[in-house]
Amino acid sequence: MNLKIATYNIAAGLSNGYFKKKNYYKAADVIKSIDADIITLNEVGKPLPDFIKEHTDFIANHCGYKYFIFAKATTYRAFPYGNAVLSKYPIESSEVYPIKKFVQLLPGIYEPRCILSVKISSEKPVRIICTHLGLFPDEQKMGLLKVSQLVRTSKIPTVFMGDLNISNNNKMFTPIKSILKDACEMHGVTLKTYPSFKPRKRLDYIFVTENISVTDVKVVNNIASDHLPLVAEITI
Repeated sequence: MNLKIATYNIAAGLSNGYFKKKNYYKAADVIKSIDADIITLNEVGKPLPDFIKEHTDFIANHCGYKYFIFAKATTYRAFPYGNAVLSKYPIESSEVYPIKKFVQLLPGIYEPRCILSVKISSEKPVRIICTHLGLFPDEQKMGLLKVSQLVRTSKIPTVFMGDLNISNNNKMFTPIKSILKDACEMHGVTLKTYPSFKPRKRLDYIFVTENISVTDVKVVNNIASDHLPLVAEITI
């Protein structure tokens, strides 16, 4: 079975990310143009205009996705904020795992994070694990440890995607790379996704289990966030 998958940090739907040019349709248009079978999104939510009642629902409807789920990591100015999965196939089940924080920081500095795990009922079932890791090493280690546990206990082909805020050569990836294959490394490429206007860092990743092959991987050069989308074609 062939699937197009993607991961995208949409910077809360604010066009051009930290430039704060508010255009909630631009990131949604990029997602629609990718036309992935399954796409994971980071930084979904934050304060929204009145015409958007729920961010994931807005994006899914705009892009034509029948199945979608949102996982709240935190609340920002009374708005839920976190990760989402959009799918052309039914979502059979889902679990959300908060990432334990080790660091004690001043109020407002630490941003809670979570891991979203969903089982997709496609022709061949597949598990999608999505997260957006923070900037603190202890938190990153805890997040990757939990992902490793989820992958090891998964009985079906599994994909792990998201903005991990970790450089590719960081030793923190060693446990993950012992059980998962990096889509970019499989094709001998380094695809940088941040910042979108002049990418210098590889922060967004797609990993797959051994029973999944990656036939293509690319970055979509369409700026609607401070990150660029990462897209892969896989065969299960």
